[in-house]
Amino acid sequence: GSPSDGGGGDGTDDGPDDPPPSGAAGPAEARTLAEGYARHVKDRIEREAGVPASVGVAPNMSAAKVASDADKPDGLVVVPPGSVAEFLAPLPTADVHGVGPVTEETLAELGIETAGDLAAADRDRLAEALGERGPELSRRAAGDDDREVTPTGLPKSLSRESALPTTADESTKRETVSALAADVARRARERGCLYRTIGIKAVEPPFDVNTRARSLPGPVDDPDLVEEVALDLLSEFDDARVRKLGVRVSKLDFAETDQATLGGFDAGDGGGQGQGGKRETRSEGGDGGKLTDWVDGPPDRGGDESGSIAERERRGTDEGQASLGDWS
Repeated sequence: GSPSDGGGGDGTDDGPDDPPPSGAAGPAEARTLAEGYARHVKDRIEREAGVPASVGVAPNMSAAKVASDADKPDGLVVVPPGSVAEFLAPLPTADVHGVGPVTEETLAELGIETAGDLAAADRDRLAEALGERGPELSRRAAGDDDREVTPTGLPKSLSRESALPTTADESTKRETVSALAADVARRARERGCLYRTIGIKAVEPPFDVNTRARSLPGPVDDPDLVEEVALDLLSEFDDARVRKLGVRVSKLDFAETDQATLGGFDAGDGGGQGQGGKRETRSEGGDGGKLTDWVDGPPDRGGDESGSIAERERRGTDEGQASLGDWS
């Protein structure tokens, strides 16, 4: 084996069960604790959810997002304090959190190709070209981002999507939606929640996103109904060519739920609990700005609803790999 990446420099070999070195940036001593915790989180996700996860650790939100994207689908990248600007500088502007294809093209027209270029760019000029977002993106590219991560509580929707080769085949589309509906209904049942709205998402080439939703008279836990409604909504797209499909349940009603956190909910141990140590909460959610919401879909207002937008600023993700922009 090779000397341990985070060791004390004694030249000892890694044991057969030692984890592989991460893609961490910066001095090893500055990242040891962060890397250890990140690996714990990564391993726990794979153990409990059965899916790979890319973990990025950095002093701020946008740099952590870039770090998590840097080594997919099963990577770990740590950027210590003082190393953010150096880590970001050589990356293309498309890798800066918040830069989509349209913004990338605008920046290229200004001669800005890398995050380092963006960080050093004249911010008044950026404001003229991009509005308020311009200077903000420049600050992020320079490693300056003071936004805080705040807990969002219970999810307001659960959804799954699947990319597929562009097809107009009706049976392929129906089979895909049936599988997604079963998975979403299973996850809702596992989390102990009911739902009052069922919706689908159909993406037509190149990035034309269509959503349809139907509200129910009251909250239910009915996998067969999820499939039935989803397929009925899909019928509008029988003749359409699609490249991605999704199913979502929303307006969630949690009767009794233990909300998992990265800390295993240790912080709330004992507080606000009922008999037998179980935490009793009741929450009714609607559509909102959560990671589990459709960021491009309209809010549900009852009855059948629909919406369509051009997905110009959205970027694809690896199949099976969760990211900040994914449904969860």
